[in-house]
Amino acid sequence: MAKKQTSIPSDKNIIKISIEEAMPDNYLPYAVEVAKDRALPDVRDGLKPVHRRIIYGSYMLKAFPDRPYYKSARIVGDILGKYHPHGDTSVYDAMVILAQDFTTREPLIDGQGNWGSQDGDNAAAMRYTEAKLTPIAMEMIRDIEKGVVNMVDNYSGSEKEPEVLPVRYPNLLVNGAFGIAVGLATNIPPHNLGETIDASIAYIDNPEITTKEIMNYVKGPDLPTGGIIIGKNSLISAYETGEGRVTLRAKTSIERLENGRLGIVITEFPYRRSKAKLLQTISEMTADKKHSKALEAISDIRDESDRTGVRAVIEFKKSIEEDMVDKVLKYLFKRTDLQCNISFNMVALADGKPQTLGLKSILHHYVNYQKEVVTKRTERELMIASKRFHIVEGFIKAIGIMDEIIETIRASKSKKDASKNLMEKFGFTEIQTEAILELMLYRLTGLEIVAFEKEYKELEKEIKRLNKILGSEKELFKVIKKELLEIKEKYAGARKTAVVENDEEAKIDVEELIIEEDIVITMSNEGFIKRIPLKTYNRSNAEVSDIEYREGDFNRYIINSNTKDILMFFTDKGNMYQTKGINIPEFKWKEKGERLDSIIRGLDLNEEKIIAVHSIDNLNENKDFILFTSSGAMKKTEISKFNTNYTKIMALKLKNTEELIDAKYVERDREERFINIKTELGLCFTIKEPKLEVADRNIMSTQVFNLCSKDKVMSVEFTEEFSHKSFNICIDKMGTIKALDESKGGRGINTLTNSSSKILVFSEDGVVYSIPAIMLQNIGQTGINITELWDDINKNNIIDIISVENFKEETSIYFFTKKGMVKKTPLGEFEGEYLSTIGYKFKNEKDILINVQFNKECNEEVILITKKAMCIRFDGDSVNYMGKIASGVTGISLKEDDEVVYASLLKDKKDLNKNIIVKSLKSNEEKVNVSDIKSQNRAGRGKPMMMIVMDDYVKKVEMK
Repeated sequence: MAKKQTSIPSDKNIIKISIEEAMPDNYLPYAVEVAKDRALPDVRDGLKPVHRRIIYGSYMLKAFPDRPYYKSARIVGDILGKYHPHGDTSVYDAMVILAQDFTTREPLIDGQGNWGSQDGDNAAAMRYTEAKLTPIAMEMIRDIEKGVVNMVDNYSGSEKEPEVLPVRYPNLLVNGAFGIAVGLATNIPPHNLGETIDASIAYIDNPEITTKEIMNYVKGPDLPTGGIIIGKNSLISAYETGEGRVTLRAKTSIERLENGRLGIVITEFPYRRSKAKLLQTISEMTADKKHSKALEAISDIRDESDRTGVRAVIEFKKSIEEDMVDKVLKYLFKRTDLQCNISFNMVALADGKPQTLGLKSILHHYVNYQKEVVTKRTERELMIASKRFHIVEGFIKAIGIMDEIIETIRASKSKKDASKNLMEKFGFTEIQTEAILELMLYRLTGLEIVAFEKEYKELEKEIKRLNKILGSEKELFKVIKKELLEIKEKYAGARKTAVVENDEEAKIDVEELIIEEDIVITMSNEGFIKRIPLKTYNRSNAEVSDIEYREGDFNRYIINSNTKDILMFFTDKGNMYQTKGINIPEFKWKEKGERLDSIIRGLDLNEEKIIAVHSIDNLNENKDFILFTSSGAMKKTEISKFNTNYTKIMALKLKNTEELIDAKYVERDREERFINIKTELGLCFTIKEPKLEVADRNIMSTQVFNLCSKDKVMSVEFTEEFSHKSFNICIDKMGTIKALDESKGGRGINTLTNSSSKILVFSEDGVVYSIPAIMLQNIGQTGINITELWDDINKNNIIDIISVENFKEETSIYFFTKKGMVKKTPLGEFEGEYLSTIGYKFKNEKDILINVQFNKECNEEVILITKKAMCIRFDGDSVNYMGKIASGVTGISLKEDDEVVYASLLKDKKDLNKNIIVKSLKSNEEKVNVSDIKSQNRAGRGKPMMMIVMDDYVKKVEMK
């Protein structure tokens, strides 16, 4: 029974739209909302929404510094219910960060209980801990009741929350920020409160101040855990662009311990690095084969931290001297997070959009925001003062005429009527009238009148001050600076993180850290590599067959090296990978080792194959690399060009299908030798090493010889042996090309040649194929098919083969076509390195070459014979020299059904005594002496040599 097809129900909510249109319209708004509502801080207050809600929620809960602690769960619950509709973990985790003095430079939450540690311990559950705001957190929310920030609806519309906090100091710089949004991330390190305030004031005083000038105030990040920042240039770049990284190092010292031994004492660990994990890593390294040799001097690692501060000790063996301890310390800086990088990616929301901001830009946005906050506060204070001034002014006026006012009030029917009568009779305003009617009778005493007059003067003075602030930006900035300086005086502390300006201090010379030792390195075909000390190797009587490689694998390289030497690995893709000998793991002789691509980052042995390995002890030696490619090209590059800090560099530029097959390391001043070459299809030949110019790494190699696309070089070796000889080259009917003894000839087309000549093979389609004779010298009688030497060659189209030793000779090549065309081309046109080239360009697509003749003589003549037995003889000088791509000139004018069947040159007088024998299909034969053929002008119709009937034609022509 056929399966019943079910129709897909239509859904009008499904919109057909391409993903290219949907992504910007849907995903991008989502990404922006995540950045704004969750992950990125606002440049104005330096807070993410969750942090802002924690501070505001605690403020509304009255968790003030001078009040008792609240349970953390109470604060978290209040914030979840009113402002932050997410999980309680998100709020509590953010609250923990604000409370940790080793994470936040100026903690905003005062926590009681277990709030985590620098060892990576988590805080206790929120039901156990207690919290309240810190005094400096109150500065972030100060004046919020004066309407200085916009209040917006919460998620349910039932409460109001601030869009941003007033923040009376540059919190984004002071406490920094880190977070990941969709397609965006931010990482702003903390800074010193006093320095950022000084920088803000400097910017207010001079908005044109440069980043470098600002750095006279802000020396660099000031991290809660201290440490040492290295590199002023890196800091300048990061502060100018908002992106970059600087080196951070733990604060360490080498001390003589109580037991008399030397030790490394660590008192400040890098920011946001777990102390316990870092010490555990060092401990594990001492047992790791890769590091054990460098760290064998360590005897103990312990954490001595307590309530008084951080202290970790790496103790050394009794016999160890200070210079060795210094080497180990540098090694730990290089290999562990005792020295690491701080990333700058200063992304924040500015003007409602995520922006990457430099130091000056952050100060600019903060100062502008403070102008707005102080202006709004001043306007509100002015409004309140003006209103009170107006009321007090009414009181003073009323007290002077109080009897009349009382009489008027008593005569009024109601409060409303009294208010109306006072305004009409005495000129009071509605606000003044309302205040007078509510005035207590005791306020009419003499002392109260004095108080009103005093308040009047104070209000008058205050209004004048507030108007002055609003009327002058200079006065406004005075207020901002005064308040900033008050915060600095009250809360600023000393810098915790030292800054070393010299960038070079961060660089550690790996050479200093390596313990020098002679080693032997083995590497298998599949890339398993190891090292063993040379002393061990010499004692062990090691045999390669003892190494326990997996089935099918075998050893390819045994290299004498040193732990300080650079190992250069060349791959078939033209790349060079390098590593130090010390980085190769040490194993026992029988063990196969580790895969090289697990040691060198970026190398994939499934994609690249190692073709040569060299151990280099001096990159400034007078030596070169000679590189060989699969297509027959070579390049010489001096060793100094490979001096780089990169693990991977390009050794040479390759063509699409080309591979690097070998890299030889040679003395620069040596004499050139010979090179023995073997190819995949069986060619084996020796060539003289060419004189190569030294070339840069990233350029292509020089073509020395050519191979067809089916063949490639498999191996190259330098040799002192070279055999120069003469031999015959023969191409038979099957297309097999053979090398025969010079005294022998083969069936087919032959030419005598020698090791220094070049072979030119001509085909009837006008293509000339070229190959050095030396490449064919050793193919013997078995030979090789011409289709394996040249691409797109047809073995049935070969018409001649010529050996050329000197292309500079005054020699010409004559081309003869079936349609009666003749061309003379200088031999020099065919000089050069190529596999094939155009020798003749046809005018008629049905035309083909029937003969090619090589001529060294002068005064030669041309003789052509056609299918219809027409013959013409003319002077070779009537044919001018033409280039390779020319079409030639008419040699004989043919009838429509006629074509040339024989073409030759009469090179000297001896040829005039020869006979031409013409045989037809019907066995007619005619013998004509060459001298009897009269010379004519080129392009004539010629003369008949014999009678040809309609169905007969010339089949064979010989000259004897």
